[in-house]
Amino acid sequence: MSVTVSMVQASRPGQLVASAADLGTKVAALDTVLAAQRHALAQLRASWQGQAADAAITRAEGNLDRQEEWRARLAALQRALHSGGTRMGFTRNGLSAIVESLRGIGWQVAEDGTATPPPVPVILRLLAPAWTTLIQKLLALFAEADAQTAAALAAALGGAVPATPPGTLGDPRRPPAPGTGAEDVKKWWDSLSRAERAQLIAEHPGELGNLNGIPAEVRSSVNQAVLQDDLDRVTDAAGRHGVSTEEVLADPGAYGLTAADATRYGNAVQTRKGLDKMEGAGKRDRPVLLWAYDPLAFNGQGKAAVAIGNPDRAQNTAVVVPGTGSSVKDGWLESDNATNLYDQMRLGDPDEPASVIAWMGYDAPDSPTDTRIATPGLARTGGDLLAADVNGLGVTHQGGPSDVTVIGHSYGSTTVANAFAASGMRADNAVLIGSPGTDLAHSAADFHLPEGGQVYVGAASSDPVSWLGQAGPIPDIVNRELGYPLGMEAGLGRDPAGDGFGSVRFDAEVPGRSGLPDFGDHSRYYDIGSESLRAMTDIANGNGDTLADNGYTAEGRRQPHIGLPDVVDLPGLPPIDLPDWDTRIPGTPALNDPEGDRGTVTKNHQY
Repeated sequence: MSVTVSMVQASRPGQLVASAADLGTKVAALDTVLAAQRHALAQLRASWQGQAADAAITRAEGNLDRQEEWRARLAALQRALHSGGTRMGFTRNGLSAIVESLRGIGWQVAEDGTATPPPVPVILRLLAPAWTTLIQKLLALFAEADAQTAAALAAALGGAVPATPPGTLGDPRRPPAPGTGAEDVKKWWDSLSRAERAQLIAEHPGELGNLNGIPAEVRSSVNQAVLQDDLDRVTDAAGRHGVSTEEVLADPGAYGLTAADATRYGNAVQTRKGLDKMEGAGKRDRPVLLWAYDPLAFNGQGKAAVAIGNPDRAQNTAVVVPGTGSSVKDGWLESDNATNLYDQMRLGDPDEPASVIAWMGYDAPDSPTDTRIATPGLARTGGDLLAADVNGLGVTHQGGPSDVTVIGHSYGSTTVANAFAASGMRADNAVLIGSPGTDLAHSAADFHLPEGGQVYVGAASSDPVSWLGQAGPIPDIVNRELGYPLGMEAGLGRDPAGDGFGSVRFDAEVPGRSGLPDFGDHSRYYDIGSESLRAMTDIANGNGDTLADNGYTAEGRRQPHIGLPDVVDLPGLPPIDLPDWDTRIPGTPALNDPEGDRGTVTKNHQY
C-alpha cells in the first residue's frame, strides 16, 4: 500500500520517540540489576571452588548471558524506535507544512502528492511540477523510514542477537581506558564471564596487558601474544617477498609495513631476549611473566616489565628500577640485576614465594651526555608511572598482604624517591643504590612509609655518582648563571647516604676497590657475592631488621666538624679538662665517608 498525504499527516511518530525514551529507562534499570548479578557472581567465583561451584557458576553465567541477550534486543529496539521516530517526525512536519501552506493559498494537493494550482494567475501552473516532485519525494522518504524502522524492530525482536555497542554493560570488547584506577579495572575484569575473558585474551588488545588491576598471568598472556604479532608482522613480510628481515627493516614501506612496525619488531626482539635470559633457557627454574609491554612508548625506546615469579602470589616482591642509559631498545632487560636478586631471594628464603619485577616503565636519560641527566623532570614523570604500577600490585594480590620493596639504581633512585614523596606510591621499603640525589624527598620522612618501613641506602665510597647529591644548590646556581641550559631546574637533590637523612645505610663497597673514584663501581651493586646484593636480598625478603645483627650496616656520610680539645696542658699546671664541644659546620655537605676507611672487602656474601 502506498503512503498518502493524509496517512502521513495522521501519523504520530512522536509516540515512537516517547516509547524509546521509556524503553531507555527500563534498559538502564535492567543494567543496574545485571551489574548487581555480575558483582554477586564475581564474589561467588572468588569464594567457592570445586565441581559444585563450577556447575553453579556455569548455570549462573548462562542465565546472565540470556538476560544480556534480551538487554541487547531491548537496546536495539530502543535505538530503532528513536531513530525511526525522529526521521519520520521531521519528514511528517516538513510535508504537512508544505501541504497546508499550498492549500491555504488555493492549491489542491491530491493523496499521491500531485499539486494543482488555482486557475489564476496562470503562471502558477509553471510551479506545479516542482511542488509535486517535492511532496512526492517527502512521501517516499516517509515510506522508506517507516519500512526501515519496521525491519529494525523485527530484527531486534526476532532476528539474530544484535551487536552490543562497545563499552556498554556485558560487552568485553572495550577494556577500561588507560589510566583507569586498578580497583575499577579489577571490578570490570571480575564482572566478565569466563567466555568473555577467554574472548578478550584470544583477541589480545594491546591496552589490556598494561592495565593495573588485571591478573599478572592474564597480562602476560596478552602481552606475549602482542609481542609475537610484532615479530610475525616482519618475518611474514620477509617470507612473502623472499627477503631477509634486515631488508624489510631497512625499507619497511617497500614491503607494505610502516616505520612503527619496524620499531615494534626491534623492541619485540629485545624483549624476547630479556625474557629468555631471565627464564634461564633451561638452566634455571625461573617462571617469567611479561607484566607490561608497549614497544612504541617513550618515542620508540619501548616500555616493558618482566616479573620473575608471580607477584600476585608472592609473599615478597621487589621492583627493580634502572637508571641512565637503560631502555628496552638498548637491551636493559638482558641485564643480571633482577635475576641475581631473584636467585638470591629464593636461596635466602626458599619457603616463601618471591617475585622480582624488572621495571623498564619510564623514560630514563639516554646516556651520561644527555642533558636531562642533571634535571629531575624525567624522574618526576617516571615517579607517577612507577607509583601507579606498584600500587596496582596490591589490588590483584591473592591471599594475605605481600611485602613490597622498591629498588632504584642511579637516576632510577631519584625516580623511586619522587614516586614515594610526590606520587603516593605505597610500598613497605625503599632501597636507593648509587643515588645521585632524591629531588623531592628531603629526608626519609618524605617517603611516607608505613610503620616499620625503612629507606635503605647503598652507596659505595668509590662510586662517583653517589657523591653527586653532595653538591646541594650548586648545580642550580651554575645553571642559572649560564642562562638555564638545563631548563629551569638542575640538580637531583640530597644525598640519602648522609647521616642526617634518616636512612639505614648498608655496606656496599666493591671488592678490590682502589680508594679512588671509579665509574665502573657504579654498576656493581647487583654482583653475586657482593655485600650490597646480600643486603638487598635480606631487605627484599622482609628481613631488613637483621642487617645490623649480621654486620651489614654502615655509618652515614658526615659533614665536617669543628670542636675544642678535651684537655688543655699548660706548663707548670695539671691538665685542665674542658667540656665536650663538637658541631657540624653548617651548610657543608657530608663529605666524610667512614666506608672509605674500611680494609679488605670480600665477595663471598652470597647465599
